[in-house]
Amino acid sequence: MWTVCITSISHVLKLNGYGGRQAKVNEKRLCFKGWETLVINKMELIDLKLPSGTKWAACNIGAEKPTEYGDYFAWGDTSAKNNYVGRTCETYDLDIYSLKMEDYINIRNVLADNYDAATYNLGEGWRVPSGEQAQELIDNCNWEWVPNYGNTEINGRLGISKINGAKIFLPAAGYLQSSNKLMMGDSGGYWTASPNMVVSNRAWSIAFDSNVINVFDHGLRYYGYSIRPVFK
Repeated sequence: MWTVCITSISHVLKLNGYGGRQAKVNEKRLCFKGWETLVINKMELIDLKLPSGTKWAACNIGAEKPTEYGDYFAWGDTSAKNNYVGRTCETYDLDIYSLKMEDYINIRNVLADNYDAATYNLGEGWRVPSGEQAQELIDNCNWEWVPNYGNTEINGRLGISKINGAKIFLPAAGYLQSSNKLMMGDSGGYWTASPNMVVSNRAWSIAFDSNVINVFDHGLRYYGYSIRPVFK
């Protein structure tokens, strides 16, 4: 297995047409292993050939393997913490007008860079997925509940792209409320960058258990949810 390293995002597009180039060892911000796996800032990407061109990370923020739960974040927070309650969540109970006036969200009505945990932790180009990107992922994959995925004793949802057969695994990491770890192994909650446009204490998230997976608009913003970042 060889590695091609590239120095600008324009080269990412060229790689799919075999137009990439081998780079010096110190040019390693973007690294492409083989012709199938892209690694950016040490985070592996999965190309599911989604219509928007969005690529999803193989791991949650704070995880090193797809089966690791990683860190938990309140909506709009950029770091994990010890206590997930309303008073520790800056965005809790802020309506859309307030979110815009205080620059928590941008003109596209998604989290601004300063409040995007993916941008903050992984760098430029990484984002918490929008609600639209999350729905695109759900709609373009066939999903199954997998207990003991890969004999790791981790349960979760496996998505298989309807377009190219690539796979993405979301562990059932549960969520944090106050300092309590809830529903681990039974369900998963993954933030998007999109707030509920009507209810001021909620935001859109991917939520699932063994029966269903979809994008919902009722996640309480102070809950500690997982984040699966995207790159586009």
